[in-house]
Amino acid sequence: MKFAIFLFVVALALIIVLSQVKLNRIFIVVLEDGEANFFQGVEAFLKERRLRYEAVRVRIDGEKPKLEADLRKYQNSYAVGPRISSQARDLIPFLEKYKIFAIAPQVTSYFVVGKSRYLMSLSATDEEQGKQIAELLQRFRCERVLLVCDKFNPVYSQSLEESLRKYLFAETFKSVHISRIDELVDEDFAHYDVMVLAVDGRLAGMIAQLARSRGFSGPLVGSDYAFDRDLIPSGKDAVEGMLVCCLFDYRSLSEKGFDDIDVAGAYDATVLIAELIQKKIPPESAAEYLRGRKFFGVTGEFVISSDLSSKRELTFVEVRNESFEIER
Repeated sequence: MKFAIFLFVVALALIIVLSQVKLNRIFIVVLEDGEANFFQGVEAFLKERRLRYEAVRVRIDGEKPKLEADLRKYQNSYAVGPRISSQARDLIPFLEKYKIFAIAPQVTSYFVVGKSRYLMSLSATDEEQGKQIAELLQRFRCERVLLVCDKFNPVYSQSLEESLRKYLFAETFKSVHISRIDELVDEDFAHYDVMVLAVDGRLAGMIAQLARSRGFSGPLVGSDYAFDRDLIPSGKDAVEGMLVCCLFDYRSLSEKGFDDIDVAGAYDATVLIAELIQKKIPPESAAEYLRGRKFFGVTGEFVISSDLSSKRELTFVEVRNESFEIER
């Protein structure tokens, strides 16, 4: 009988110890949709610094009840992601409900950045990107502009289009929002002096090929959305000379050996999260702590703005000989 009581006490003590160990685990939630490779960037930083935080994946592109159930497990945590602005809009209510502070490296729409103290970006907003693309187009002295946007990312598409219309003075400015390339088969590409592609790299490359085959001979400009590794293999010769906006310091990325902007962004997001954890800043106080602070990361130098976007130098890169190079 005494031995049985002893075993019960030992088992109870073990359960308490194990539960305490579980309670003390520190999670970094990686908000994934199967497109951006954020997990690799988070893991790279944790391994490099030998930090024993646990990176956990949460898919955000499924049914909302499952997403909420998954996020509920990680209340009062820090997260990396999401990938695009439209996802961020849908996530904000959950982030606020469960006090999860998310750093979305390349979410740029001012319709979501600055709208919650639980979401920040490592990038400048579309206001600044639109202004700089407009200045670039004015250098080309283009009067007839075609903007192609992503119908599946309406939050981003709307803010970028608004910004371009605000800063660009052109005789003709037409925007089309598409989900598939065949929606452009009747477009008169030869009518335009310049095209701005605000779609993912794979689709941007396909559009470039279609436009060139239909008589378009002017400059091609890509927003940050088009800047990914799929652009060049998808566009081939059609994207040679194309100028693309990189939200980060491309020279810094190259010097530090990062060829994937998603990995680099996730790495720097984890830099900030590690500091917040080590300073014992709870997620509900992260925004107050970060505002106005300067950081030097693999993505370059940046300062966190009051709206939780980042003030930094944007880079335009040019497609030359099947690679990205700093614009001359």
